[in-house]
Amino acid sequence: MSLYGTMRTGVSGMNAQANRLSTVADNIANSSTVGYKKSSAQFSSMILPSSNGSYNSGGVNSTIRYSINDQGSFSYTTSTTDLAINGDGFFIVQGADGVEYLTRAGNFEVQDDGTLQNAAGFTLMGYPYSSTEDPTIVINGFEGLSEINVSAGGLQATPSEEGSLSGNLPANEAVGYSKSSSLVAYDSQGNSRLLNLVYTKTANNTWSLDIQYNGVSITGQTAAASATSALSGTLNSAAATGDTYSTKAIAYGSDGSAHTLSYNYTKTASGWDLEVLDGTTSIGTSSLTFDASGNLTSSASFTTTANGTLGALTVDLSGLSQSTAVSSVSASTDGNGTGYELTFDGLGKLSSPTSISTTSQTIAGATLSGIDIDISDLLQLGSDYSAEGDIDGQGASSVDKVEISKDGIVSILYENGQSIPTYRIAMATVQSPNNLNPLAGNVYSQSNDSGVIVMGYAGSSGYGEILSGALEDSNVDIGEELTSMIESQRNYTANSKVFQTGSELLETLVNLKR
Repeated sequence: MSLYGTMRTGVSGMNAQANRLSTVADNIANSSTVGYKKSSAQFSSMILPSSNGSYNSGGVNSTIRYSINDQGSFSYTTSTTDLAINGDGFFIVQGADGVEYLTRAGNFEVQDDGTLQNAAGFTLMGYPYSSTEDPTIVINGFEGLSEINVSAGGLQATPSEEGSLSGNLPANEAVGYSKSSSLVAYDSQGNSRLLNLVYTKTANNTWSLDIQYNGVSITGQTAAASATSALSGTLNSAAATGDTYSTKAIAYGSDGSAHTLSYNYTKTASGWDLEVLDGTTSIGTSSLTFDASGNLTSSASFTTTANGTLGALTVDLSGLSQSTAVSSVSASTDGNGTGYELTFDGLGKLSSPTSISTTSQTIAGATLSGIDIDISDLLQLGSDYSAEGDIDGQGASSVDKVEISKDGIVSILYENGQSIPTYRIAMATVQSPNNLNPLAGNVYSQSNDSGVIVMGYAGSSGYGEILSGALEDSNVDIGEELTSMIESQRNYTANSKVFQTGSELLETLVNLKR
């Protein structure tokens, strides 16, 4: 047996226990570090060849093992940007050197530039969010990642693009009945624009819907002024002198404005007097006479006078007759306004159209986009007028807070209540997490023994879910570490005794010469 070998064995034992004590010191120091994974010293024996009658002592070799795949407990916080992973996987962060690393330390805070950084100064990475498909990820690399920024753009405005209308138009109202409602839309700069929706009954089961901004139609429909009016029906020959019958029709001015025309028939001793009114203004009269068979014998037409934007109308009387039947007359005009013509069936359901649209407008340097509006739920029933509707878009609003879902979708919530998904947090894993290279700042890099980094998303196969408002605690057990400390201390002392004994024996051997 070599005395020098005995001393070297004692030294290797002391070195091994010193390494163990170093891991204990690290673990205790980081017992409160978010996402920290403990290290431990693992020992293996070193055996030297021995000859007959002589034993050569070897020693002990120490290696460091990291319990990276051992998940810690969770602590819950009030910050939505504090993140923990419940299950496998790592956050991908970028250091000041521009290199990507892996970490479980999710104590992220919003910085002045809108990025999310943890306590060690590493920036959280992800992919821009798409509502139609998941971003294409590079499975074995970090290409395509970008810094998650929750305040990019500051104020946010969403212009209106589509809407819907529903409600009831009263079927029992007379031709010329009009009612309006308003909806708010938003232009490209987030300014609110009030749209006025004007419903006008133009005939049985027929309505006009005009959409106006500041009194100007924005439906894009071309107006055509009325030029003719046709009357039809039967007047009662037995009616008493002075009896009056009326019917109404809508005519259109040169600007597309609707004019409610009243056709009043008054019985006279010799026939009927017809007066046409535009509102309360008389625009024309005609005396009607019929023969014994009820056929019209007076002029078959006459012309009204113009009134404002409404031009003169040629009124066709050829469809009128007289009999002993109850008076029943109707009227119609040509032309159209700037609104859409809505037609309903006998059950009060909308026949056509089922959708309408407005034209794009430039207002004070901003653009109010053309809006597609679904009107398929409009009804015409014998009930009061009612209107409901909605148009998408949001006015300008600043960022209020950040919301992060369990599958890693980062949504920015604005002060107006609008929530916009903007990023999706990327996650990574390796085949052997415990063999990753630990680096300063509680981050890890790929090693030859860890396997390649594989990218994915939270909640998908092989990856845990993200907990917002929670942090993963260190997986260090203080009681276990203190026990290891005492063991290391005792073992170090014992190994030092071996070294001391070998030294004393060597001294005895040297003193034999005396």
